[in-house]
Amino acid sequence: MVLSEFVGNEEVIYEISETMKNRLLPHAILIEGVKGSGKRSLARILAQYAVCSAEGDRPCGVCPACIKAEKGIHPDIVTADGSKAGELNIEAVRSIRSAAYIKPNEGENRVFLMHFCEKMLPAAQNAFLKVLEEPPQNVLFVLTAVSATSLLQTIRSRTRIYSLYPPSVNEAETVLKKMFPDKDASLLSEAAQNSGGNIGAAIELLNTGGEEEKKTAEAIFRAIPLSTEYALLTETFKITKDRGFAITVLERLYELSAECLKASCGAKNVSPIALELSKTLSKKRLQALFFQVQKARDVLKYNVNLNFYSTWLCSVLRRY
Repeated sequence: MVLSEFVGNEEVIYEISETMKNRLLPHAILIEGVKGSGKRSLARILAQYAVCSAEGDRPCGVCPACIKAEKGIHPDIVTADGSKAGELNIEAVRSIRSAAYIKPNEGENRVFLMHFCEKMLPAAQNAFLKVLEEPPQNVLFVLTAVSATSLLQTIRSRTRIYSLYPPSVNEAETVLKKMFPDKDASLLSEAAQNSGGNIGAAIELLNTGGEEEKKTAEAIFRAIPLSTEYALLTETFKITKDRGFAITVLERLYELSAECLKASCGAKNVSPIALELSKTLSKKRLQALFFQVQKARDVLKYNVNLNFYSTWLCSVLRRY
């Protein structure tokens, strides 16, 4: 994948493109964004750029170094994933720090891709800070995290931060059609719509069918009319697992509340589950709930803290 193929985030891509053309890429880059927004894809492009052997525009995508980078087998690209046990603890970070001073095996540069950096404890971050303060030559560090604020200010101040957001629904749909040429177009369109343009979340929906998200939305709806708040708080807390999941659950909840409202008005072409749930709340409350769920769904377009959001969602749904 080359930079021109990256979808959305035009301003970020333009800036990176210009720094690549002028060979002015900084030694440390931090990419923040929700799950599925393209952090890993952009990190791989940056890694390809650093090891590319082409004379002209980099990454070229066709030289032996780019092909190795694309396949994940280039010896000068080291990847550490904070979501896996031990890969970004203090011992691992010290190893990365030491490895940064080893000369490249094949290309001009060595690259360290460090994902889920929000998992790094302060001690590990401080250990990493030492190599950021006095970086060796010909080394590129690319860090990814959901939010840059999860890292120490001393780390953030020594990196160039790029913030990624999901592309538009139409852009996501175009990408999905290229990735899944054999899938039904309406299915791809629905996945793009339900994921709010988040390509990673859309792919997950296509692969899993969205059953977990659907069940979570139904469980949230069932908990709304209960006398105690605990059940609803438990269900809304489930959306904190990741933003893509939360977006899809809220989309399902929005669809379900709309269908329940239709059922309360006497519509016949509704699902059995909507017909059942429509009887648990009054029509007036269903109307209010529909608009609150719509508002809650729109709030997720912003980079809100999911823990705070789940608590707020619980209080909003209980109110109506």
